[in-house]
Amino acid sequence: MVENFGVFIKRKRQNNEWSLRKFAEIIQISPEYLSKIENGERPAPSKDILVRIAENLKLNNKEKEIFYDLAAQTKTKCSIAIDLAEYINSHPVIYRTLRLSKRANVSDEEWNEFEHRINKTIKKEI
Repeated sequence: MVENFGVFIKRKRQNNEWSLRKFAEIIQISPEYLSKIENGERPAPSKDILVRIAENLKLNNKEKEIFYDLAAQTKTKCSIAIDLAEYINSHPVIYRTLRLSKRANVSDEEWNEFEHRINKTIKKEI
């Protein structure tokens, strides 16, 4: 079974042996709001709350990536151009490469070199 955002938080919270009320207090939101998030009735909260959740659950880097990916899946509004989001989502290698690039902290210079190589390919096709 693929885990969703709310289930992920609930499982991690329970692993820490925190009640819903206690964890809501720790991350400074209402228990009702946390319950709705865990039950999939509300999308992921704001970035500030996401950071508090991740920090308090003491997620490692891989878990944070999963956490943020699951959070993004709850959103109905895309934060990047829809054509780019569709392109990225339809090519898993791009998604994985972006994730790896973030991990490796790829520099602007490295991205510029990649862009230059793509431009050269496009010009050859014209």
